[in-house]
Amino acid sequence: MVKLTFIAAFAALATAKIAPSIHRHLESNEDVDVVIEFKGGNQPALETARLQRASFKDRGSGIAHVRSLLESNMKTSQRAAVELLSLQPRSFTTRVESFYINGNMHVYGANRLVLDELATLDNVACIRQPVTAQISPVSFDDDDTDVGIPQGWADNNATSTRAANEWGVNLINAPAVWANGNRGEGVVVGIIDTGAIHTHDDLKGNWRSTYGWFDPTDKTPTPIDRNGHGTHVAGSAVGQNGIGVAPGATWIACRGCTVTTYCSEAALIGCAQWMLCPTDVTGKNPKCELAPDVINNSWGGKFSNKMQAVVDAWRAADIIPVICNGNSGRKCSTTWTPADYKNVIAVGNVGADDKLFAESSRGPTADGRIKPDVSGPGNRVRSAWHTGNSAYQIMTGTSMASPHVAGAIALYLSANKGAKYDQVYKAFTTTADTKTLTPYNENCGGVSDSKYPNNNYGFGRINVASAIGGGVAPPSSSTSAPSPSKPSASDPSTPATSTRRPFPSFPMTSPSSPSKPSASDGDADRNPRPNKKAKTAESSSLLAKLEVLQKEVGDAVAMNAVQFETLSERLVAVTARAYNLPLSHEWSLDSEFQPVPKAIPGHPARYSPPEGLDEKTVFDVGDVPPPPVHDLIATVRNVDGINRHDQLDATHWLYNDPPLAHHSSSTNSQ
Repeated sequence: MVKLTFIAAFAALATAKIAPSIHRHLESNEDVDVVIEFKGGNQPALETARLQRASFKDRGSGIAHVRSLLESNMKTSQRAAVELLSLQPRSFTTRVESFYINGNMHVYGANRLVLDELATLDNVACIRQPVTAQISPVSFDDDDTDVGIPQGWADNNATSTRAANEWGVNLINAPAVWANGNRGEGVVVGIIDTGAIHTHDDLKGNWRSTYGWFDPTDKTPTPIDRNGHGTHVAGSAVGQNGIGVAPGATWIACRGCTVTTYCSEAALIGCAQWMLCPTDVTGKNPKCELAPDVINNSWGGKFSNKMQAVVDAWRAADIIPVICNGNSGRKCSTTWTPADYKNVIAVGNVGADDKLFAESSRGPTADGRIKPDVSGPGNRVRSAWHTGNSAYQIMTGTSMASPHVAGAIALYLSANKGAKYDQVYKAFTTTADTKTLTPYNENCGGVSDSKYPNNNYGFGRINVASAIGGGVAPPSSSTSAPSPSKPSASDPSTPATSTRRPFPSFPMTSPSSPSKPSASDGDADRNPRPNKKAKTAESSSLLAKLEVLQKEVGDAVAMNAVQFETLSERLVAVTARAYNLPLSHEWSLDSEFQPVPKAIPGHPARYSPPEGLDEKTVFDVGDVPPPPVHDLIATVRNVDGINRHDQLDATHWLYNDPPLAHHSSSTNSQ
């Protein structure tokens, strides 16, 4: 009787290791795909790696040692399971895949008999079904799908080296870092997403063609992206010609999400493992010294601790994980996994007006920790798109905010060689901008969102110039969007770069709540309000030139995007912030009708667009708000004999035909 009781108890214990969902699945199916987790996971290997970290002279050797420890741990923990499966008839399973990064085994097409036997193994902790992650919901504008460079732009600007920056790049003050010669050189950014288009005009110049791509599902030899999400993300992080934060950084990518909303656990783990120690496209010949410094993860879900071992391995290898906080907001405790882990940088979503996007997920985590950690630009972000090498798309989501932070970290690492996670985390969380953020009187987790950190914005919206050291001089107009470096003659594999750029997206602000001026601590008096000047002889001359040029470009009502571009670039500074023109309260034209700012002696240059333009003031601009204005609102009257809207989204007026006061768009799930 005692023996029978023991056998029954043992069988019950083994059965308990199998998740109830598997039992339910097998009630109506013959087989099931499962994940086997082993006791201890990868922690024994990682603990050894932490103790031995200081003994390695360089990062590559250290990561190779971490990999070796993880592989050895996997072989030891899985030995009994491998032997058991090798003795099973082929009909019992279809395929087995093991991952050293977390120590798990994936068994495909397993039947009930083999699962029951696996569950009896002493070191098997649990048997469960695979989880999935998502990249949705994220909204995009149908009207802006496949937006490319306007017709004629490339021909008219083939030699141009100045490009407009996207608003998010400016908002986090990346151009101020570029002005000091730092564009992220020497740093590798990893992208785990739907893939990426390496031939895109803004991405081809800094993709690493060797050990720069892996597709764990389809084993495609060169980068692909059938969705666009990954290309968009890569553009915001490292895109050139004004769309990315760190255009000098190198990027690599892995296809962890194969369809619009679906990222399989196996693909994500395969990508995570490849990022830890990159291989060739076949998964062989590892070179751990080529691991990225920071990895962007614009995906997530609700799957508890299933990715914790992966993140722990990255951290042991001194790789910094950046994770989108999720798009399930409006309620507290909606942060996705793995953004809710303690040892990652989770990112919330703000718009150009520094307001939290409504769907940006909030904290706290299940154990009461504040999330997100920081916030970044994510509302109506224009970036590269997968439908063509000069295609662009406007998208919204924390998926868009996260790569801004990843790119900012690349800039930081370029300026601080060898910096580790803790140093990076402290730099960005202690220098984040908060004064321009809008409280919503939400007290998620009992923390007021008017105090920082909180469960809406985290520590605040990042400011990369402040994180790197503060006091960095803003860039001149010549550094508004750095041209990509020319390919080295000694490296024929490096693709040629393009100086073309997309036209910038207009910032999205709330009409009921005008955006606040952005100011750093103690900077309120650095951008004084000048007295409005009367019309001068010079401005009279400018008016005459304006009339001549108007005749050349034709009636503004019929202007296309390129003509608007010409008018804006040659005559007015309404897009001063987008183009990074230094602050000036007067503007003149040179012989080529280019706007020339007149700096005010004794006042450091800041970024602010003119308040308005009319027939009396033209370029004599007064009452400029304190630095810097995020919603570019232009008052344009009688410039072409037509009384336009009193308030107009400036960049939208400049780049859309016909001009509209407000842009309406549909929202889809992606």
